[in-house]
Amino acid sequence: MTPADAVGRTRLLILQPTPFCNIDCDYCYLPTRSDRHRMPYEIVEAAIRFVFDHELPAPDFTIVWHGGEPLVLPAAWYRVAFRRAASMAPTGAVLRHAIQTNGTLIDGEWCGFFREVPIKVGVSVDGPQWLHDRRRRTRSGGGTFTRVMRGIDMLRRNGVPFHAICVVTEATLDFADELMDFFLKEDIRNIGFNLEEIEGINKTSTLLRPGTERRFRNFFARVIARAQKAYPPILVREQQELLACLQHPAFGRLSSNTSNEPFGFITVSSRGAIFTFSPELAGLTDPTYRNFSVGQLPGDTLPDILSRQSFQRMKADIDEGTEMCRTSCKYFDLCLGGAPANKLAEKGSFAKAETLYCRLAHQALADVILDDLEQSLA
Repeated sequence: MTPADAVGRTRLLILQPTPFCNIDCDYCYLPTRSDRHRMPYEIVEAAIRFVFDHELPAPDFTIVWHGGEPLVLPAAWYRVAFRRAASMAPTGAVLRHAIQTNGTLIDGEWCGFFREVPIKVGVSVDGPQWLHDRRRRTRSGGGTFTRVMRGIDMLRRNGVPFHAICVVTEATLDFADELMDFFLKEDIRNIGFNLEEIEGINKTSTLLRPGTERRFRNFFARVIARAQKAYPPILVREQQELLACLQHPAFGRLSSNTSNEPFGFITVSSRGAIFTFSPELAGLTDPTYRNFSVGQLPGDTLPDILSRQSFQRMKADIDEGTEMCRTSCKYFDLCLGGAPANKLAEKGSFAKAETLYCRLAHQALADVILDDLEQSLA
């Protein structure tokens, strides 16, 4: 691989303002969420310089602020960080920002900040209180639902658009109607469903239990049906993305996805370590791949990274796993080889194929969504 191969490839630059999180979800994959380190502004500048100096941004390039819990740092910190980032971008470039929050710290000041800068806000909420509070808890073991809904209400009252991320666990699968009733009642109409994954320090998943795949298919079929019957319809991220995939002009000819091709995602830790491939690899350690960092800011360049044996080893193993998927899986054109972080966590190596995550998040979802599409066309 040469630097020219990476030009125009980076869709997301994920910046970790702090590893710290103020709550303690029991399915979290992050290993260092008690670390209160704060990203220096010099690292913010170096990250922006890195991607633009090497002409990496794709047309939909976005900077994502993701921790830890990014709202642990004050809005004043982000005002400076955004200015410093903009100063490093080429003349005329408009930086798009996104932030994912657990919602517990949203207040009037944050809403003011969200309205004054171009930023896409995502809030994590797992459904009604009895379901949300099972897994998304404070560090002392209490529920977080009341604080999250207070934050969502604050966004609404201040006219700040947002989308929701809902984590699906085994406990969710029998309550599709209750879940969609909640989102309708709260007028939340843009939702992404994340799975409880085996990933990072989360070594197991309740979705491994027998019978889960059948229940998951039934759950998601009901979610899609309810979403489409709503007025106005609820946008479900997974359905939107799969339909966009089918309409892509290069559908059937693509060979990789953003998480298994180098520099599709770039993650920079609060201390300036550079990661690529699956963002979830940041901060993890492994006997084979050590800490997954491919470089360090400020200082390292793209040619430095490409020349390193550690990067080349990861890329070779990830490419091998992607090729295994291509030759063995009829769903390849929809997922393009899966996510390296899932393969490593579930199978112990990047050079592997099908995972639990694949079977649910790609295969089962594809069947449900395509089934619905066929019925609609008929």
